[in-house]
Amino acid sequence: MADPIPCPFVYSTGKRCTGHVAKVEAYKADLEWSFDTANGWTFSAGEPRSHYHVFCSEKGNHAGVMREDALKLYYSQLPDALKQVINQT
Repeated sequence: MADPIPCPFVYSTGKRCTGHVAKVEAYKADLEWSFDTANGWTFSAGEPRSHYHVFCSEKGNHAGVMREDALKLYYSQLPDALKQVINQT
């Protein structure tokens, strides 16, 4: 069983969110199914051309009055633990 990944959101006061990552969505990802006679069908997902939406177990996407989608992140902004999860699938 894996440990939860802490939510990457940090409040303006410097306090980190106490939730964990509950879901990640990739936008504009290139999905591919290929067939060859030796291996049959294989699936691969390329790196998204756009961004990821990360969802917190406690606050969803941390949207609020002054921010629409606080957990809209590019790959380089993701926590290392979340990059490992994405790269293993």
